Amino acid sequence: MSDFEGDSVPETKQGFTVTASPLNSVKLELGIILIIGFFLLFIVSAVVESNLLQIGLLGAYGLSAMIWLIHRVRKIMAELN
Repeated sequence: MSDFEGDSVPETKQGFTVTASPLNSVKLELGIILIIGFFLLFIVSAVVESNLLQIGLLGAYGLSAMIWLIHRVRKIMAELN
């Protein structure tokens, strides 16, 4: 009655599996960067009085994190090709 094909779902003796993504390490790094950025937001607002300097520091952190993630993704994608 259903249109389900048993060959379309990868299955092993342990159960259903999904192939690991080569970008899993980048996902972990993104999570760490987000957590550090969240805490940095509160630390900068408590330590630095100038709003312009706060924005500059948070912007520099965001820009450096972006460059790091782009570098990591390009490196992994180059290794795959």
